[in-house]
Amino acid sequence: MLLFLVWLPCQLAAHGLRPLVWVIDPGHGGHDHGTEGRLCMEKDVNLRISQLLVKLLAKHKPGIRVIVTRDKDEFVSLEARCRKANRANADLFLSIHVNSAPNKLLMGTESFYARRGATSNAVLEGARSRYIEKSELLALLLQKNYYDAGRQADRGIKATKLFVTANVMMPSVLTEVGFMSNREDEIYLASETGQQEIARMLFNALMEYYTTTQGKTYKKTLKTLRHSNGTRSGVDALRLEVKERTAKRKDKEQPAKKEEPVVQNPPKASDNPEKKDTLATADNRAQQPLPADAQESSTAIPVFSIQLFSNSTEMKPDDKRLKGVSPVTFVKVGDTFKCLYQGTTDYQQAKEQLKKVREKFPDAFIVAYLGEKPISTAEALELVRRAR
Repeated sequence: MLLFLVWLPCQLAAHGLRPLVWVIDPGHGGHDHGTEGRLCMEKDVNLRISQLLVKLLAKHKPGIRVIVTRDKDEFVSLEARCRKANRANADLFLSIHVNSAPNKLLMGTESFYARRGATSNAVLEGARSRYIEKSELLALLLQKNYYDAGRQADRGIKATKLFVTANVMMPSVLTEVGFMSNREDEIYLASETGQQEIARMLFNALMEYYTTTQGKTYKKTLKTLRHSNGTRSGVDALRLEVKERTAKRKDKEQPAKKEEPVVQNPPKASDNPEKKDTLATADNRAQQPLPADAQESSTAIPVFSIQLFSNSTEMKPDDKRLKGVSPVTFVKVGDTFKCLYQGTTDYQQAKEQLKKVREKFPDAFIVAYLGEKPISTAEALELVRRAR
């Protein structure tokens, strides 16, 4: 009977007879502070990001019923969080946390889902095991969207026995959005801008999850994401690549004449150095030749651009939604087009441009490309440093 009561609501939801129910779980709360930094406490960051995420869901997906395990600074036990989700017959459970480590240099994001055999309760395990693939899918999509948005090192996904993911009968993930113990990460996590950006990353991941699960294409998407998992950030691999290229250059007895490289699209810097756009600065370093030690290979130097927004269709340069910002490039990723503004090999210039762009596009953020391959800004900065 218990399994039937769990199965029936899920079948009704699958056939559109009841709204989807998603549970957002801000980790910790009350006397349980979670990890503590110099600027903030984990419980507060978790709650604020969750609140921003719920607002995005309410605005863009009002048909989904969203439940939160806490909406204020109060203690809620792990058992109570799971019980609330199970009683609501939820279709998804996302727990939001912040990481910490003795090594202050560690930073980045990671996501956890329950592996098979994570609980000894046979009834619970039987009901939950049917959702392991969807849990893995959500974890991969979260990491993908962190990476796409330029978050620091992608630490991947892990199948574990965490209580909140193992004791709910629905697809469930616990995601760590950063490291409070890392000074740079903490500053970002404590800022309103950082919290808004992370909420947007979570929202984008949930929308991809919604599209693939509702469209019955999640198995194909999962297979693709599994294949690419662990290769997207590749900081160590990129360091080795740059090291090998540097060694090859040093081994040459007579270096060939170096040609001025062309940075491939997307994104690209303006072809006309004299051209001034609506948001360009007088110091247009993006148009200058790449550093001499990188000219041998145009893909050795990353290009920083600014993603204004994503859209389901490609727009024309004179579209009013661009608010007069130019030049822009549209990059197709899956079924969406990313609108990118400018292109520069100078990260500081990109940051200056971002400040101006956000006057018109508050949600804009910096992205990086190595040739035509998107990489994280952390990887890009490492490559720039190595190339100097």
